[in-house]
Amino acid sequence: AGYEYDTEKYELRLSGLLTYFKERKLPVEDCERFYLFGGECNYLLVLGKDYKLHPVREYGPGGWHTATKYIEEAPGNWDEKEVQLLLDVAEQTVRESVKNLRIRGRVIRKKRSVGLVPTSKHGCACIVGIPREALDETVLTAQEKLDEHTEVKLPFCAFNGGNDAWVDVGNKRVGVNILAAYVGMPVEQTLHIGDQFLNTGNDFAARDVCP
Repeated sequence: AGYEYDTEKYELRLSGLLTYFKERKLPVEDCERFYLFGGECNYLLVLGKDYKLHPVREYGPGGWHTATKYIEEAPGNWDEKEVQLLLDVAEQTVRESVKNLRIRGRVIRKKRSVGLVPTSKHGCACIVGIPREALDETVLTAQEKLDEHTEVKLPFCAFNGGNDAWVDVGNKRVGVNILAAYVGMPVEQTLHIGDQFLNTGNDFAARDVCP
C-alpha cells in the first residue's frame, strides 16, 4: 500500500497483528526489528515501543536512503525527473486502457504510483467491480509500454490487486534488497512470502534476489 508516511492507514490494515503484539507485550527490542515497506520500496516504517508505526528517517545518520545509496537501484538514487517520466507513461497507458476496454473505473495518480480503481455505477451508490480480465490486460499493457520505452530507466511494478490495478515506481525486488542491506542481513538468506507470484502480481520480482 502506498500511503506515503500516513502511519494510521498502515496501522488500520495491520490492526489485528499490532493488537496481538500489544496484548502479548512484545519486548521493545523485538518491536524495533519489525519493519514495513509501503509502496513496494518507497516508504519505510518501523514499530515503536508504543506498538505504533513510525517513519524511518530517510537522510542523515541512520537514514535508510543514505545508508543504501551504494546500491544502484536504491530509491535514494532516483532522479525525480525519471520518476515523473515513468508515472507519465504509466498514467497515459492506464487511461488508454480505460478508454479502449470501456472500463468503469477511475485513474488515480499518487507521488510514486498510478492506480485504476472501480467507481460507482451511474445513479447507484454501489461499487461496480472491474473484471479480472480487464485488470490483467491493463497491467500487461502497462508492463509492455514501460519495458519498450527507451527513456524509462527506473524499476517498476505493474500489478493486478484483485479489485484494482497499480503501477508503482520501484518493486519488491528493490524493497527486499534495500531492507536486507539496511538491517545488515545477506539478501540470499532472506525468505520472502507473498500471494501474487504471477507476472501480473507484485511478489513476482522478489524472486530475483531471494528464495
